[in-house]
Amino acid sequence: MELLQVKHHAGPAASISASSTDLWRTLNVWMDLPDDVASVLRLVTTQALGQNDELLGLTSRSRDTDHALTQILQAARTSGSQVTQMWRDRFVALDPRQQHALISRIFLEDSAPHADDLMQSLAKVFRFGIPAGREDVFLELLLGRWAVMAVGMLSRKISAVAGTDLIAMVTDIAGQLGPDALPIDPSFPHPFRPEDAADYAERQFVTQLRWIALDETRLWKSIRDYHRAFAQRSYWLRHQLLPEGELDRFAARVRDEWENLFDKKCAQMARDGRTDLDIVGQEILEDLSEQSRARIRDRFEEGWFSRGVFHALADGEIGIPGDPIGWHPEFVEKLGELLDAS
Repeated sequence: MELLQVKHHAGPAASISASSTDLWRTLNVWMDLPDDVASVLRLVTTQALGQNDELLGLTSRSRDTDHALTQILQAARTSGSQVTQMWRDRFVALDPRQQHALISRIFLEDSAPHADDLMQSLAKVFRFGIPAGREDVFLELLLGRWAVMAVGMLSRKISAVAGTDLIAMVTDIAGQLGPDALPIDPSFPHPFRPEDAADYAERQFVTQLRWIALDETRLWKSIRDYHRAFAQRSYWLRHQLLPEGELDRFAARVRDEWENLFDKKCAQMARDGRTDLDIVGQEILEDLSEQSRARIRDRFEEGWFSRGVFHALADGEIGIPGDPIGWHPEFVEKLGELLDAS
């Protein structure tokens, strides 16, 4: 186990030494650790060691913790900094064995990359796993996944990340960028609450859902599917992962499935003499959602995306201009009445 302290300095920064505030602030934190915690204590800083070698013995490249302890004790007694005074006094007051035990567990990683250099550093580390021409989106997906894992560790839901976990993550991301797959936006699931559905109240696809008397719970979930699918399409197009022509072809396949099912259900309704047109419309929507086999890519099988595309087609946003799909058996007539009224 390792406990980390990270010190990031924007712009030019002073070198780190035995008198540095960063070092003493960190030691103050680590002096609070119970004696039975034997973790490696790693201080990662963008600062570099100065011309002297006061803390060189704490690095992995030149390990000499006895020399480093001597330098730290000397700085503790001679520094004139008021900021670090309390922390230095606390360290001096420790038993010599406690001082040695603490310092011997510290590893100093100086000259760490700045945040501005992070993407370049990651690209170099993972260069053999990144599909050609996909560096930006690969790193965005990697950082998105890592952020989720970091939050999980901070909230104690994840105890640690193994090297094999990272390898599996990189392999999976590279696979999502292959020709038969597509990556999911790292911000998914996009936050969407029932009250957010109000922003879509006047949209044509929502009007169509109200014509079939969809209850409020299913209504807002349908709007959520549309919202997520729209965001996902935008993500793919922004990163040039999906040509618009491919999206059009997928929409055409979805429309073909709808047309076959819609005609079948309307013919059956006429044979049975049904007059509950709103319920028939619900059945058309439900059956299409459950039975659709259209996939935008063979290895992308997220049901919410296909359902969202249904609603985009019902809205007239994609597909054949001026010829949307619908659920109510008389939706064409109803849309005509809306157009006449406007």
